[in-house]
Amino acid sequence: MTRGRGLLTAGVVVLAVVVLTTLAAPWLAPFDPVAQGVGPRMAAPGGVHWLGTDRFGRDTASRVLHGGRTTLLQTGATMLAVIAVGAAVGIAIGLAGSRLDDLGRRLVDGIVAFPAVIVILAFVGLRGPSLAAVLGGALLVWWAPFARLTRSLVRSALAEPSAVAARALGASRAHLLRTEVWPRLIGPLAVLTAVEAGQLIATVAGLSFLGMGAQPPAAEWGAMLAEVRGVALSSPHLVLGPGVAVLVTVFALTCVGEGLRDVLDRATLAVAR
Repeated sequence: MTRGRGLLTAGVVVLAVVVLTTLAAPWLAPFDPVAQGVGPRMAAPGGVHWLGTDRFGRDTASRVLHGGRTTLLQTGATMLAVIAVGAAVGIAIGLAGSRLDDLGRRLVDGIVAFPAVIVILAFVGLRGPSLAAVLGGALLVWWAPFARLTRSLVRSALAEPSAVAARALGASRAHLLRTEVWPRLIGPLAVLTAVEAGQLIATVAGLSFLGMGAQPPAAEWGAMLAEVRGVALSSPHLVLGPGVAVLVTVFALTCVGEGLRDVLDRATLAVAR
């Protein structure tokens, strides 16, 4: 097995475990994630409290599982919107004339170059701290890398001899998109999606840790880390659950992205030979 396939397999397996575990949180979690006093306060891991309890006597394992549902489901929905907007904008720019293409390319490049966190913080400042505000702010700028990639791939695909010949024979734009552009978009977009999803999860968790995202008593990984930062040294088990969850999820998505890139590059080289 090549390095790329190994990374891809490992990433998919770990990501599948994380996603399935968090989706099954209502059945796997032993307690209500926001219920207080379900156990002794600041209890160490053991017994029915796999990861111990926090200062309110809430079960940490239950909060980690339900926090994954909050983080992954809402981030996943945002990523779908980001991909749709970015791909649509990229296709529109790629199909436009040279003047509009140049203007659109410069606009997208400017958005990509601008720090996304600044835009998100500004949006949170307008709407108030919440997970929805963080994801809404991310949606304003996170589509730009997808638009830039899509535009580049569209222009490259339409310059291929097969596409030029099809256009000379009177093929419609819809036909060109379906037969020439779309097959070349799927792989690179999948790679970018995996990488950007990991970065978005890390950003959401980081902003929640700073108090900009999910607010107490909501169970969300970044917010959970924020709640226990004052007792991280005396009660490290409270950091272990949400911290490892974020790291493992981002690591799995990075492995998927890197593995896909390597596999697709090898496939491209094999076809070229």
